[in-house]
Amino acid sequence: MKHNKEFLKRIFETIELSSLRMTQKRERILESLLALDRPVSASALRDLAGLPETDLVTVYRTLEAFEGIGIIQKIPLEEMGCLYELTETNDHYHHFVCRECHRTERLDLCLEDELGARAEKLGFTEVSHLMEVYGVCGECKPETD
Repeated sequence: MKHNKEFLKRIFETIELSSLRMTQKRERILESLLALDRPVSASALRDLAGLPETDLVTVYRTLEAFEGIGIIQKIPLEEMGCLYELTETNDHYHHFVCRECHRTERLDLCLEDELGARAEKLGFTEVSHLMEVYGVCGECKPETD
């Protein structure tokens, strides 16, 4: 996702309105996220931010803090791990995720309302959901003869 000026303004407003203290490392991590137009792993983000290997815990804590104020979305990978991306405050998206290269594409579909209504009929409360679709992208697809 390309970040326009209005999006950036809303991200910074959300940070300012939160009680989140912006340290130099958090600023470097945020700058690195802003430089990307795709989801990224925590270790790749650490490298992009120029932080040492020992700071991976700092990256995870920062991502957790950003998720807590609603500006980060965590995208679970099928096998293990997650990717992270900046989002509009408290918004979420679903994704197609390549099993091979972890390329992601946003899926402009959310069944939250329908699932919530069905859950309510079944007596469920406090419902949340995760939905990612996994496959192999065209670039990773094995060639067939």
